[in-house]
Amino acid sequence: MVFSTDKFIAEIEKQLSQIADDFVGDMADDANIVARRLSNEINNEKALAHMNEISTLAEMCTNMRHDCKALENAFVGMFRREHGSGKHAATGLDAMRIITEISNDINKIAPHISWLFEDDDCNIIQNIYNDSFFAPAEGQPV
Repeated sequence: MVFSTDKFIAEIEKQLSQIADDFVGDMADDANIVARRLSNEINNEKALAHMNEISTLAEMCTNMRHDCKALENAFVGMFRREHGSGKHAATGLDAMRIITEISNDINKIAPHISWLFEDDDCNIIQNIYNDSFFAPAEGQPV
């Protein structure tokens, strides 16, 4: 089995983009609920509390998008820096080492999505890693 750096990076990018999009969508739904309450509020203090809640939701979305991009950049940067830009430049062992290094620094790189590495029930990164292997065609060099 051969590890595909390109396949791993493409899937990391896709999954992190989807995580950010899903989070923003959920927070937008929450913000719409708060906005409806705000539009009916006549008490200024309560209205201010609703506006602060919407602001907090927006900040959470900004943080999530930032962290997803930062994690993507960390993977891309480390793979490219250490193994170049070849399709199969890194081995599976190289990839596991990079994943471990990033996992060790996740709270510096992307603290809002540290659960990707810290939650025992989350297997997104492991699944991406496992799915990045392929069997070379017969006669192809490994």
